[in-house]
Amino acid sequence: MKVIDRGIIFDTAAPRGSCSFTHLRRLPSKAILSIFRRGSRKDTADGNCAVARSDDGGGSWHVVSEGFERVFDGVEGEVREADVWELDDGSWGATMTWVDRSSGGPLHDAATDTLLPTRVLVTRSTDQGRHWEPAREIETGSLEGVVLTGPGLCLPDHRYLAMVESFQHENGSAHSLHGAHALPRSADGLFLAPAQVARHPDDRLFYWDQRQDVCPRTGRPIGFFWSYDRQAEQDVPIHAAWGDASALTWEAPFSTGIQGQIAAPVPLEDGRLLMFYVHRHAPAGMRLIASHDNGRTWDREGEIVVYDHAAPQAGMAEASDFDQYWKDMSIWSFGHPAAVRLDEETLLLSHYAGRDAAELSVHWARVRV
Repeated sequence: MKVIDRGIIFDTAAPRGSCSFTHLRRLPSKAILSIFRRGSRKDTADGNCAVARSDDGGGSWHVVSEGFERVFDGVEGEVREADVWELDDGSWGATMTWVDRSSGGPLHDAATDTLLPTRVLVTRSTDQGRHWEPAREIETGSLEGVVLTGPGLCLPDHRYLAMVESFQHENGSAHSLHGAHALPRSADGLFLAPAQVARHPDDRLFYWDQRQDVCPRTGRPIGFFWSYDRQAEQDVPIHAAWGDASALTWEAPFSTGIQGQIAAPVPLEDGRLLMFYVHRHAPAGMRLIASHDNGRTWDREGEIVVYDHAAPQAGMAEASDFDQYWKDMSIWSFGHPAAVRLDEETLLLSHYAGRDAAELSVHWARVRV
């Protein structure tokens, strides 16, 4: 594997700004969309999600949508994360995480161990992102604290799954508990009841920030999870789970043995499973590694560094409790891996990175695999 080219999708050096929650989507036309949050910093009420487009495999980009309507149900909020995909009629659908920032507080409240009020919204554009219809809320049943987690899955049978997670108190628990889920969209455009993707039987491990892709050989979805031990208050190796797209079921997550955080799976036609992941411990950066046995073992000698980040990252060199960990997330200065296949030998990868949380750009890299 080798990085053959790299560049910037959106540069925030002047004026300063903060980009994060980077997604990639390859359309049937082979155009590529980059969807990313923009704001004055990583955790601010002014966040919204822009959409950029490339028609030359990622070499050049232009912004086609500056953002979505931030006022919902009469309240101005933050559009924190968004995903865009193409519908059968050629229009674009978009799901997004909307956060009620009216209280003025941070996203995570340490005193109550809860998130600010969130909603998952859906909208549509008939002019390729220039205008968006008024958004409506997707019902999530009994789930609370629901947010998007990376790009949704566009399945071979034309179904779409929005990937989300929940963070809520249950059954008198003193702490909020976590689960990873999928919101399936039916053929008539309605979203159905959530399907559980991953939850630890003892609620000890949190399977954060799932990223999913569909194996081109088998049609099976594969998910990677940034995995956190809530009791020990520390990361554990990235976990993975294979699923059944028809039944909307996933196997119990297993440890990949790779120490990292958010990870994007890239299953290939030749049987390899690639992992593009955040390695936040020194030497920090974005890495790409391959497995030849569906994620059970990994070719550590063949791993490549896609992005090298010189600055140390808060919370990685010493013990950090759960509340401090949430604060550290708002100042980390690289992450959120995304990947699409350009052809059988080439990937386009993206992530955010920059000097500090107030100056984060969206980067791309083309990799020969």
